[in-house]
Amino acid sequence: MELQVRRDLPWKSWLDRGLLSLGVVLILAGIGYFFAHNWDHLTDNDKLALSGGAVLVSFVGATWAGLNQFLGKLLLLVASALVGVYIAVFGQIYQTGADSYELFTGWAFLIFPWVALSRFMPLWIMWLGLLNMALGFYWPISSFWGALDSWDVFRHETISLLLLNGLALLLSEIARRWPISWFDRGWSTLILLLATIIPASLETIGEILYTWDSSSSSKSAFIACICFAAFIIGLGFYYSRLRYSLPALAIMTLSVCTVLTFLSIRFLDFDQPHLDAGIWLIAGLMVLAIFGSGVYFLRTQRLSHQQD
Repeated sequence: MELQVRRDLPWKSWLDRGLLSLGVVLILAGIGYFFAHNWDHLTDNDKLALSGGAVLVSFVGATWAGLNQFLGKLLLLVASALVGVYIAVFGQIYQTGADSYELFTGWAFLIFPWVALSRFMPLWIMWLGLLNMALGFYWPISSFWGALDSWDVFRHETISLLLLNGLALLLSEIARRWPISWFDRGWSTLILLLATIIPASLETIGEILYTWDSSSSSKSAFIACICFAAFIIGLGFYYSRLRYSLPALAIMTLSVCTVLTFLSIRFLDFDQPHLDAGIWLIAGLMVLAIFGSGVYFLRTQRLSHQQD
């Protein structure tokens, strides 16, 4: 009977934390809706006082609950999210003319001390997301890489996100070897892996669709496919041999199948104005073969791991 109670405790904890997190998300959504709905009816002082007061109340609540408790960490995450609301309200009132990337950069800079002290993985993931947003909004308006605009091999927007998230994934895998109690070793690694693979997949698909038939950059798609294959093979070796993870292999397999699907579309020349039924049939069979091979690969990996 005692063993049964112990088994139930994790589920009770997950349910309690899940409902608490859902309530916090709904409160944040309500705060955002309040400002959006009543924007024209509030004075500038009211807007600044309410948004700044929400940050202060959340931070005081986190301190009162204790930063070593889940409630305190969750309230600190709320305070960090509301900092962005305050910056947005401030920018709308005074019309600073700042670019979007400056908002996310300032947001990430202001909450970094809280992130470092929180020892809370969701807050670290949120902070990394802010850096991704800052990079995503920065490169389209930056002239820093202007000299490379004529070099159509890779786009620095996706490459910078790949390097940032890849570095975070690498540090996460290194930190797994340390006995850090608050460090998550499950879902956060999968999020970082997904955030790393998505830019690589999008860059490869973009090169396949837009530069495959270009005479000026005919090598772009080929180089992108080679780099993507090497990248996936390296990750696949790590997560299948050095540290087995079937969810990670599933993410990589889905990415490979998606890229191969777009590659097959390019080979079948879907840019034709009129496509006959034979091309559609071949495309359907190729997609079934690609994803069927992916399922077979994952099943083989699972069976081989069970035998080991």
